[in-house]
Amino acid sequence: MTRRNFIKYSILSSLSVSPLFAKDDRVEIFLPPKKLNYYHLKGKKAGGRVLIIGGIHGNEIGAYKAADLLIDNDLKKGEMLIIPRSNFTSILANVRGYNGDMNRKFNYISKKDPDYYYVEGLKEIILSFKPDVVISMHDGYGFASKSKRAWGQSVVIDELRYKNFDLYSPAKFVLDNANKYLKYKVALINTKTFSGKIHPEQKKALTGWCLENGVKAFCIEASKQLPTLKEKVFTHLVMLREFFKLYNIEFDGGNDRLVKNFDLSLGDKPKLILDVNGKKITLKNRDILKVKKGSIIKVVDIDGKRGDFIIPVGVNLNWSSFHFRNLSFNIKRDYKKIFSIDIRSV
Repeated sequence: MTRRNFIKYSILSSLSVSPLFAKDDRVEIFLPPKKLNYYHLKGKKAGGRVLIIGGIHGNEIGAYKAADLLIDNDLKKGEMLIIPRSNFTSILANVRGYNGDMNRKFNYISKKDPDYYYVEGLKEIILSFKPDVVISMHDGYGFASKSKRAWGQSVVIDELRYKNFDLYSPAKFVLDNANKYLKYKVALINTKTFSGKIHPEQKKALTGWCLENGVKAFCIEASKQLPTLKEKVFTHLVMLREFFKLYNIEFDGGNDRLVKNFDLSLGDKPKLILDVNGKKITLKNRDILKVKKGSIIKVVDIDGKRGDFIIPVGVNLNWSSFHFRNLSFNIKRDYKKIFSIDIRSV
């Protein structure tokens, strides 16, 4: 299969494992696929090519929320691919890695791993897009400027220089200029991934894989200990703004607009639209849906915003279909529950 077809058919299809409980008189439900969605922005003027990846770790909210905010802006110069929710299952569970640490699976991942198609999909997208730079976005613990063990508030490089890539100079430019606008200062972390012995695990990470495959890559981290989500998002956007200067990326209205008055409000609640035995039903908060035993339910749509999804309570989140008698479901916007429903077989 060609790379283009892989992306078209594998990434945008259902990537979830779909085991079933033993079938009897219970209800069967089919959930929508958790797609590896990406968003392509292209300006009218030539510029750099930047690939933004957020959400590899699902509990690093500032990272994927900042990446997501970029999508709603028009690009004037350059080209950008944005993957805000690269590990959507972990985002919905609000954990670092629902199926283990995805950022340790880029050098090798088993085909049996539930993350397989997402990790391989990211690789294929990177190699197909051929960016000038990949920026992997994270929220780390603590403050790197105060502790050598902390990762928060940092620009992370794998080496000062790797092969033909100067990693130090761009990183230094970003942190020097970003710190002019940040209350909590950003520091530089060099993991010495390929030359040292302290962080050999970084060879398994996204940036390490990128460098070994001829793609320049950096990691940026806000601190999980920043007082508010808004401050985490602001930190990311300020650092991204400096990278955009380096790689000739410009948004309509100027890049400064990105860091001003961004909206993190939840907005309207989504609508959950189900197909129950061929009949469409729309559900709202705390609704109780009673269906006949043996019914087949399909989630037709979650009419809302990016990041809205339905979560079965107490059921493996990798499953896309299963049988049950009585079950609660949460409708979430990324990490936050918006409302819940109950489905009962009678």
